[in-house]
Amino acid sequence: MKIAICDDEYITAEYYYEQIERIFKEYSTECEIELFTDSGKLLTSLYEGKRWDICFLDIDMPLIDGLSLGQKLRELDMDCYLIYVSIHREYVYESFKARPFRFIPKDEFQSEISGCIADILADCHAESEQDYVTFENRTSMYRFRIDDIIYVQSIDKYVTLFLSGDQQSEAIRFKMSDMEKQLHPYGFIRIHKSYLVNYRYIKNIQTTCVVLDSKKQLPVSRYRLDDIKVEFRRLTL
Repeated sequence: MKIAICDDEYITAEYYYEQIERIFKEYSTECEIELFTDSGKLLTSLYEGKRWDICFLDIDMPLIDGLSLGQKLRELDMDCYLIYVSIHREYVYESFKARPFRFIPKDEFQSEISGCIADILADCHAESEQDYVTFENRTSMYRFRIDDIIYVQSIDKYVTLFLSGDQQSEAIRFKMSDMEKQLHPYGFIRIHKSYLVNYRYIKNIQTTCVVLDSKKQLPVSRYRLDDIKVEFRRLTL
């Protein structure tokens, strides 16, 4: 994980660095930490396109205070875990404008930081689990990464999942109607009675077929065509 620490007192920032690095090692998780003692330099890095997974910000800093910096950070990056670390407890409610993940009083840093990082890692794990889908029939259970599934084809009592990259296709005994129910919330469109397509791989929709990024063409049911276009617009706009 990429981490930024911004505190105008170098000794304090270095202490945070040591503690955070130690905790990530305890969780056997790699981290790359960058220290800033100048809030203006962190903001410049943001405008230059630099991004971090976690940002620890002091509040009382020269040039740009942590509250203003946090709001700028949130404007440019909605996904970063923002952690305020400050002696100024009176700013806790004002800090909510930047939607921080946690506000840690400086005198409680040592006792709070381990739990904070544990909560971030747990949250990341929960989000990553949402990237997978599991199918279960009477004999087996199958787990796939959603973005790896390009399309699904139904033949008789089996469905075949066609996967990205060098992965081999996977045929499993499963009802197409049940497959559609599970995959529809993840952006899969039923284009034909025998085909479900991941919208992420659709290049264009024609009258008789859907063209994938790979240039492969899949048949479209004419009576579904308008619904397909509406669903595709909803997912891409």
